[in-house]
Amino acid sequence: MSTTDSCAACGEPLEAGTYACPECGNAPKRAVRKNGALVFLAGVPLFFLNPPIGVILGIVGLFVLFGSWFTSPTRHVA
Repeated sequence: MSTTDSCAACGEPLEAGTYACPECGNAPKRAVRKNGALVFLAGVPLFFLNPPIGVILGIVGLFVLFGSWFTSPTRHVA
């Protein structure tokens, strides 16, 4: 276990590569993916009502979905 990694929400020590905090359940990847999917899905019908806004929301939603790959429940302390 690395002593430099702790949960960003509760501060408990975490092992490297942990997906979610076992103490508080902090799982930012899950939250980011959910928000990205909601933004993307909101952009689909808006594409037919207001195409520029729909395209922008669709692109932002995809960036958030793929960006969730880089989120981590840890806070690195020096």
